[in-house]
Amino acid sequence: MRNQRSTAGFTLVELMIAVAIIGILSASGLTLFQFQQLRTKRTEGTTNVEAIVKLVRSYFGDAGRYPGTAGSWPASAPNPAVVQWDAASTGAFGTIGFRAEQAIRYRYDVDAGPGECGVCPTGGCVTVIGYSDLEGDGGIGAVGYYHPDAALIECPTSLFGWFAPLDPNTGNPIYNAAVPFPRIPGPLNPDDF
Repeated sequence: MRNQRSTAGFTLVELMIAVAIIGILSASGLTLFQFQQLRTKRTEGTTNVEAIVKLVRSYFGDAGRYPGTAGSWPASAPNPAVVQWDAASTGAFGTIGFRAEQAIRYRYDVDAGPGECGVCPTGGCVTVIGYSDLEGDGGIGAVGYYHPDAALIECPTSLFGWFAPLDPNTGNPIYNAAVPFPRIPGPLNPDDF
């Protein structure tokens, strides 16, 4: 009588291939998940910078000048952890009425001439920037808005001395739009901005 081997089951090679495929798929999924998390966190910066810009421009329409915050708020350092909007932040942005309703990951700064940025004699320029270290790797990324005066003089940020980023297609500065900046220090990391 012959011994018959059962063919119900997988060989070791088949199991190894299946495990390798599952590993590749899970690694890809994890990377995509982390990228989407950072993208969601970046949305806070863009949304709040745009809100501050609207309030600052409205203030200019009423008062004929831009307000300044004389610093960046909230006072805690930017990092991947969330921080609470504190009383000093409320005081700094109270003139325009901006207040974050929940914990935030960014610090925000408004620079407006002539008293704040020092290079805009007419007082008709404003820079609003939000910056953070979303990954906790020491590279700070930012979202900024630049509005130059009539002579195209712009206020650099008091934080890093950044001027408006350049459009890669035209080489012209990007004005009147909330745009991301590369990380400081180091080259642009697509996970940051």
